[in-house]
Amino acid sequence: MKKVSLQDIADKVGVSRCTVSLALSGKGRAKRVSEALCDKIKQAAKEMHYEPNELARSLRTGLTKTLGVVIADISNEFFGELSYHIQKRANSLGYNIIITNSDEVPEKMLESIRLLINRQVDGIIMVPTNSSVSIANRIVSLGIPFVQVDRFIPGLNASYVILDNYKASEALTEKFYAEGCRRIAMVKHKTSALNGRSEGYEKFMKDHDIYDKELVFNIRYSDEDEDLKVALCRLLSSPKKVDAVIFQSHELFLNGIRYIRDRREIKIATFDANKRNGLLCRRLTCRSY
Repeated sequence: MKKVSLQDIADKVGVSRCTVSLALSGKGRAKRVSEALCDKIKQAAKEMHYEPNELARSLRTGLTKTLGVVIADISNEFFGELSYHIQKRANSLGYNIIITNSDEVPEKMLESIRLLINRQVDGIIMVPTNSSVSIANRIVSLGIPFVQVDRFIPGLNASYVILDNYKASEALTEKFYAEGCRRIAMVKHKTSALNGRSEGYEKFMKDHDIYDKELVFNIRYSDEDEDLKVALCRLLSSPKKVDAVIFQSHELFLNGIRYIRDRREIKIATFDANKRNGLLCRRLTCRSY
């Protein structure tokens, strides 16, 4: 089947190719093409199943109308939902999305960035890893519009959209304290990206002279299941009763909740609330922030 061209539409309507181009690009009225004629051209294009040549348009405008997204872990429900909302918003603005996954590995992030640059994306949205400073600086040096999400690299000349993790964690710990909790544990990943969530907790606990380093558990990404099992079993078997447990991320919460789901006397909280852990929280009478 022959691909419909602008000239085919022009011949059908009885106007010039230039007039068709102006009408379909939304520039018709500015160039004194009547609204009625623009509507007639658009209707003809629809009836003829016209598909614009995106490559030709990108060469003409210098824009691909495509954004690149680098997610830390697409299997993580939080990042999956984040990707969905980025794509939904971008599509509403006329942009397509290329989503890549770094798995928190700098080498994979570099591969993703190379792919996106080769695809000549108009901008990059990235969740940076612990070791991606040089990669981020490379993006900035190329002049590609760049936004960091969920985390940011201090000192980098680029925009970022993040939660105030420090204040959120401090407020969460304060809430448990107000409810009478004194032995509050923190289960966290060994990553600088979410340090604010542990620092806010630590600051509040130390200010109220109830900080205990034995209540802080560092979980490795590479051995998450085993580390969680050891940490939570040790925590629950301690002769000193634990009042509450704060999970630094909803991923840790979802993986760790199986070890304490029957301990209803312990209050639980996590960050990055979503439908799934919200349901679990209601069932277990705990909280998600």
